[in-house]
Amino acid sequence: MRIRAHLALIATATLVPVILFSAISLNLLLDSERKAALRSLHEIARSTALIVDRELGSAEVGLRILAGSPQLASGDLAGFYLQAKTLKTAPGTWTVLFDREGRQVLNTVVPFGTPLPNPGAIARSGVEAVMGSQRTQVSNLLVGPIIKAYVTTLGVPVPVDGGHRYVLAQVFAADYFNAVFLQTGLAPTWTVAIFDRNGNFIARNRKAETMIGHPARPELVAASNRTTEGEVRHKTWEGVDSFDVYTHSDLSGWTVAVAVPAELVESAARHAVLLSALGLLAAILAAAGTAALVSRRLVESIRGVDASAAALARGEAPALAHTGVEEMDKLSSALAGAGTILMQEKHSRQEAEAERARLLENERIARQQAEQQNHAKDQFLAMLGHELRNPLSAISGAIAVMKARDASAALNTRAHTIIERQSNHLSHIVDDLLDLSRMSMGKITLHKQPLDLAAVVYASVDSLHAAGRVGQCDIGIEAEPVWIDADRTRLDQIIGNVLGNALKFSSLKGRIDLTVACDATDAIWTVRDFGIGIAEELMPNIFDAFVQGAAQSDHTLGGLGIGLNLVRQLVKLHDGSITVSSEGLGAGTTVVVRLPLSRAVTAEATAAVQKAPSATTPGPAVPAAMSTVLLIEDNADSREMMSMLLGMLGYQVLEAANGNDGLQLARREQPAIAVIDIGLPDIDGYEVARLLRADTRLQGMTLIALTGYGQDADRKRALAAGFDSHLVKPLDMDVLVNTIVSHQAKQRAHPHDTDNAS
Repeated sequence: MRIRAHLALIATATLVPVILFSAISLNLLLDSERKAALRSLHEIARSTALIVDRELGSAEVGLRILAGSPQLASGDLAGFYLQAKTLKTAPGTWTVLFDREGRQVLNTVVPFGTPLPNPGAIARSGVEAVMGSQRTQVSNLLVGPIIKAYVTTLGVPVPVDGGHRYVLAQVFAADYFNAVFLQTGLAPTWTVAIFDRNGNFIARNRKAETMIGHPARPELVAASNRTTEGEVRHKTWEGVDSFDVYTHSDLSGWTVAVAVPAELVESAARHAVLLSALGLLAAILAAAGTAALVSRRLVESIRGVDASAAALARGEAPALAHTGVEEMDKLSSALAGAGTILMQEKHSRQEAEAERARLLENERIARQQAEQQNHAKDQFLAMLGHELRNPLSAISGAIAVMKARDASAALNTRAHTIIERQSNHLSHIVDDLLDLSRMSMGKITLHKQPLDLAAVVYASVDSLHAAGRVGQCDIGIEAEPVWIDADRTRLDQIIGNVLGNALKFSSLKGRIDLTVACDATDAIWTVRDFGIGIAEELMPNIFDAFVQGAAQSDHTLGGLGIGLNLVRQLVKLHDGSITVSSEGLGAGTTVVVRLPLSRAVTAEATAAVQKAPSATTPGPAVPAAMSTVLLIEDNADSREMMSMLLGMLGYQVLEAANGNDGLQLARREQPAIAVIDIGLPDIDGYEVARLLRADTRLQGMTLIALTGYGQDADRKRALAAGFDSHLVKPLDMDVLVNTIVSHQAKQRAHPHDTDNAS
């Protein structure tokens, strides 16, 4: 077989799997493009549902305020009617007051005193549902008895007589929610609709005048009843084959559906696949042409070398053949004579000498780097020892005070405060070291969400005040609402480290200025302190790990010198930048952090936020009185302390030292909350959570994991086992209580099976 045949066989064997797998890849690409288009439809459906919830939420807030009217409590219905008329409502909405029998007491759509129609069964059931649940209820589509047109209502209980005398309702005309579609920027060929829990259209951007009150397509209604959100392909009432995605409104239970003609989705996907297929075909043709050219050149090269070998066999001096193929040229050169071989050997010796010299130089540099790293390690260990001994010394002293028989209550309180503060300091040191290690190994994962940078800065300053870290230092803030996409935990870490440095290197009665602003692309956070500043020789290494300046003599805060290094890496993970500047010692320091503006917040939302007052962090959560908490912890001291603290906060605590005892207690007492240690002596906490979730009586229980392992993989494993939250030891009781209260609030806001017809 000739060499051309061999080359053709190689090319064929190479191209066949390429073509086969390319076809599979093109099919996957088609499916991927289709899924990408449907994902964008899901986002539009969710955003529309959020707008509906925003409208209903605003109406609920207005009704809650109006329900507290003194005129209503005193029975002055005429005065209350005037108040209700002055309530700022959007066009197409009005207010109705019902009594406990479902009768309309007053209705702002007609003058006060106008005779009102008798209540129907729907009105009575709606009033009973609100009074019975004492929660806000949103109705399905119904016909208003006065205007004789389709409406929906949102009712809240009035606190008079414990919420069992009146129900206050906001009525929305059927075409009110059509205005929602104007905010979503829909294409003219798309169909967007809202239908109630019975499947009847409340709003529709196409043929709204004829479709409102009519049922949606049965297949769409059936799919929305099965799952919270999803997609279905069907024909719309206009007979158009469409992809229809849907989701539910959390507040009302209504369904928001977005339908796009299937031809639009499929054509975009087919276009992308066609371009990829043409590119693949061009690549195959180019590869085949190149293979033909290369094969011809190889044959000619082999013939030239064959002629040189034949001449050498005849005892003739072979001519040096230049074939253009490196391997053939080397073979031709070898046949030309031993002289060339000797020169190559000499050249090889020279290269070996150069390589040995290079290896010796690399060894010297490596030894020097090892010595520097060893010196840095010694410095770090000395610094770490100093930073650990200080809080440990303070904790030991506080324990000695608490053990003293003649220690007063004030001294014991002071000792408790010292132990808490120094324990938090030790946790901060360990967290920073772990984060620095994770960062060096690339294990930091961001969970971004749209955040108002100004609100986060305000919250961080409030936290510093609450922790007593500000002292007499004056912190001035000038901040405008600026939205960014960031991980809230890491953003708090960035702000806390920068503000901590500003406080650390300022005098006790100094001043720190904070500003939050933005330009065309970035949010800009500036921190300016008037403290001791930074020496000129320290500036080039200010972001290096374990590098720090000297703190003020009147400060007791220390540090490992890793804060700014960690901050710079976290800012880079957010695609931002940080700069530090100082005019020298005594001239203060300015830190500027730039982060990209959020793409998820529209200009209208930003404008609305700018008109609203700045947000601040709420105070500590208040636990529900006498909530039952099951505490499963094998460490007796830890279990006893957590039980005492939870009991002092108003919780009823059940204790278990192992998993099996905890399961028996849970099944017998059925507590609302369970705090479970992962490392238990019999079965681990993951197995306990899985067994609790498998019990139908306990599926609504809030499960909180407690562990000494805080990696992202540990958190994911806990959530997969059925836990609602994952907390890391050493445990901050405020964090535990806030977590418990947060889950209780979510359960109250979204109870199971509370969707009563009204």
